[in-house]
Amino acid sequence: MIITRLQGGLGNQMFQYAAARQLETDSYKNVFFDLNFLKKNHISSDTFTARHFELSIFNNLRASYLSDDLYIQLFSYGFKNRIRRFLTNSRPDVIRQTANRQTIHISRKKYVYMDGYFQSEVYFKNIRQDILRDFTFPQLDSLNESLREKMSQEVSVSIHIRRGDYLKASISKEHNVLPLEYYKKAIEKLIGCHSDTNPLSFYIFSDDPLYIKENFGFLKPYNLIEHNTGADSWKDMCLMQACKHHIVANSSFSWWGAWLADDEGLTFAPSKWNNSTTNIHDFIPESWSVIEI
Repeated sequence: MIITRLQGGLGNQMFQYAAARQLETDSYKNVFFDLNFLKKNHISSDTFTARHFELSIFNNLRASYLSDDLYIQLFSYGFKNRIRRFLTNSRPDVIRQTANRQTIHISRKKYVYMDGYFQSEVYFKNIRQDILRDFTFPQLDSLNESLREKMSQEVSVSIHIRRGDYLKASISKEHNVLPLEYYKKAIEKLIGCHSDTNPLSFYIFSDDPLYIKENFGFLKPYNLIEHNTGADSWKDMCLMQACKHHIVANSSFSWWGAWLADDEGLTFAPSKWNNSTTNIHDFIPESWSVIEI
């Protein structure tokens, strides 16, 4: 049994599932979701953004939910449960994300517990087609479906600008807001690489529409996507997937929007993902272009 501890938003949960899915393929163990972190940390604060289980939008996932009873048996510090784990040799083998992205091993133990974000395609790129199938989005509403169809017919470019919670002083210590110059450099480079006779169509996805209207006049015309909020936010990722080219933010959300798309397009990513990451290549696939910031 492979148990993956879900944490973070949709993009992060997708990373955690994908890494467990690869391990499932290699070890023939079933995947189970541990939702306890999400349940216990359901209130946002100045230093933390609460999340809920967001993978329920995908109907093809090869995973089940870890029961509360089994969680207690495996992780409770109670005397009886510790003795039971010792006598039955059922203590989980815990796998944590490390600097070496290729160190996940196939455990012989009955229970494997994955604790980490696993934000690298190294963990699952060998099963890309399986991941694409598992992360099949549900049918869109008419407005978004017409947008998706339009994007798929154009030389469309998704641009993701994430600000929102990154602007909070306590959170910005770890997650930096990307400067406008990054987007200008990426757009300039993309235009320089564009050889198609059809024009580029830019679609900007952001949680700060006012910032876009005040700072992206240089790009006009562009299409601002701002209607998918709250429980509908996943629809933005589905629309990103439909685009030909991508300029991603330092966000797992747009990372997946680009990765799920046809890999024949160009993708640009920032050289700095967050304030504690020194090796951006842990996060960025080899085929993507890195823009120095």
